[in-house]
Amino acid sequence: MADDALFDFLHMEIVSHVTKSDPGLLQDGDEAMSKLEQIGYSTGYRFIERLTKDLSRFKDELEVMKAICKDFWSAVFKKQVDNLRTNHQGVYVLQDNKFRFLASISNSRQYLELAPKFLLVVC
Repeated sequence: MADDALFDFLHMEIVSHVTKSDPGLLQDGDEAMSKLEQIGYSTGYRFIERLTKDLSRFKDELEVMKAICKDFWSAVFKKQVDNLRTNHQGVYVLQDNKFRFLASISNSRQYLELAPKFLLVVC
């Protein structure tokens, strides 16, 4: 439980640091968003490499998605994905009804414009 709180605080601080530390990033919101997405991508890439290093190669796309839903999601979010859907044309939709990075944001419209910043690191 304590490590979850530390991870949440680290996530909030990363978003705050990237969006407020460089005055140039404040004027160009797209650059700050791109930097947040890059941080999330590189972190996720490193994490999945470590998580799957001892597993055998996946046979197909569906096996990869199942591994993401079970192993990766459980390791990062401490629960499995609530729902996995596909249109059988290569598009997969993962549904998590209690996504931890949005749970702390109010349900009101007050913080609606801040939500994408917090999602970019984890997407």
